[in-house]
Amino acid sequence: MAKYKDKVNEAAWNLSKSVREANQAIADSAVAAQELNMKFAQSVFENGVELLKSHAENTRALMEELVGEPEKEQAIFQTVADSAVAAQERNVKFAQSVLENGTEVLKSHTESARTLMQALTEQSQKQQEAFQALTREVMNTYMGFFSAPFNYYEQTLETAESIAWQGVETAQKIARQGVEAAQKATRPEKQTVHATTK
Repeated sequence: MAKYKDKVNEAAWNLSKSVREANQAIADSAVAAQELNMKFAQSVFENGVELLKSHAENTRALMEELVGEPEKEQAIFQTVADSAVAAQERNVKFAQSVLENGTEVLKSHTESARTLMQALTEQSQKQQEAFQALTREVMNTYMGFFSAPFNYYEQTLETAESIAWQGVETAQKIARQGVEAAQKATRPEKQTVHATTK
């Protein structure tokens, strides 16, 4: 009975271990995804702040130039146009950076999800195997428990049958010995009777 208990405990431990490993894989994946999201958000924030600083500096410089030289209209329009083009370029670079970083984050999430699904599939198979082993060992334990009285009864019958056959053999042996003894006892009488008649 102790061996069944050990096997059941081992199967239950394997099932528990597999569930724990699956949960650990999920937690690790969630932590990694959160770290990537934080880095992405931080990058977008820092690049956005830098873009706004650049726009503010260029606007201040343009305003100073406009206030300092109001008589140069042509130069002012050229400066405004150059400033607008530079701002547009910075906006495009910012948008491109957000798009590239976002794409990388999505690729990373996709790969993490694929890895997580593979790990969960493996853990699911391990859990299924461990559950089957646990079920098998529990069934073996119950079968051993329920078959124990029948095994005892069967052994008792076999022992009784063996004792009965030994009794029959012993009785046959005693009967043969009795017949042989009777035959030996009657032979000397025949010889004595045969000797007196002569």
